[in-house]
Amino acid sequence: MMKLTVLGRWGAYPAPGEATSGYLLETDRHKVLVDCGSGVLANLFKLIRQEELDALFLSHYHYDHSADLGCLQYAMKIAMGFKRRSQPLPIYGNNRSSRYSELSYREYTVGKEIHPDTIVDLSGLKVTFYQTVHEEYNLAMRFEYEGKVLVYTGDLGPATQIAEFCKGADLLICETSLFEHEEGLFPGHMTTKQAGELAEKAGVKELLLTHFPHIGEIQKMPSEAAKYFQGQVWPAEINKSYGL
Repeated sequence: MMKLTVLGRWGAYPAPGEATSGYLLETDRHKVLVDCGSGVLANLFKLIRQEELDALFLSHYHYDHSADLGCLQYAMKIAMGFKRRSQPLPIYGNNRSSRYSELSYREYTVGKEIHPDTIVDLSGLKVTFYQTVHEEYNLAMRFEYEGKVLVYTGDLGPATQIAEFCKGADLLICETSLFEHEEGLFPGHMTTKQAGELAEKAGVKELLLTHFPHIGEIQKMPSEAAKYFQGQVWPAEINKSYGL
């Protein structure tokens, strides 16, 4: 059993009172943060305490996916300083950016390098990675636990050949920065149509749209994607959980 809770759902910058990319993934043994964008921590700490977090995985270093990183490190410092936490928080990220060095903060957090050949095993939670086409080096992630599979794309353009990596996922979390008619506007991002087509080609069970644009009526995005995917399409909603 896995549960995903949306902590942030916007691209570029947060809408008022909300947050950019961030998700809490939980099993009966794990509490893992996936991306840590602007405003994410305010929602994360509604759900868990600092000492309960097992790891952070960063898809890439654009600030809408990593802006709260420094504050998270301070949270770990406080937790360890007050003896609520005994071990540094592992933070997984690629080393293709100079920002990789920021992942390690004194004795409170430790950077862990990931690349497309990396396999991470966190007490039975298996995580693998796939490089996508994006302006910044981005790694999509596949989480597998007790027969359930969740795939998170991070940011990607339609040129990314990722269907096999997503194959058979119970839930595909796909960035959807553009409406169907905006194809080609930003080559490093997906339209609703492209997200739906990816989900259909990969044979996933459910599709969660996220990383929303600030221009346009986002409530129309699921119906656009649903024209190309036969499974269930969900729009990411802040603080809402999705079970696998």
